[in-house]
Amino acid sequence: MQTHSKAWAYYCWANFAVAGSILSIGIWQADISLTFQAFLTMGMLYITASAFNLAKVLRDEHEQGEWHNRLEAARTEQLLRQVEVA
Repeated sequence: MQTHSKAWAYYCWANFAVAGSILSIGIWQADISLTFQAFLTMGMLYITASAFNLAKVLRDEHEQGEWHNRLEAARTEQLLRQVEVA
C-alpha cells in the first residue's frame, strides 16, 4: 500500500486551511446581509463535510476492492494446489 510523506500530508492540510480561511474571510467581508452570510457559511461547512465523507467512502471502497482481490487470489491459488495434488 502506498504511503504519503509527512510533507505531502502537511501540504494538503495547509491547502485546506488556507482555502477555508480565505473563503471564510471573503464571506465575512462581503457587503451582503447577515442572513445571506449565514447561508453561505452553512453551505461552505456542508460542502466541506461532504467532501470529507466522499473521500472516506472512495478510500473505503478502494481498500475493500483490494481485500476482495487478495481473497479471490488466495482462493484461486488454493483451488490450483488442490487440482495439482489430485
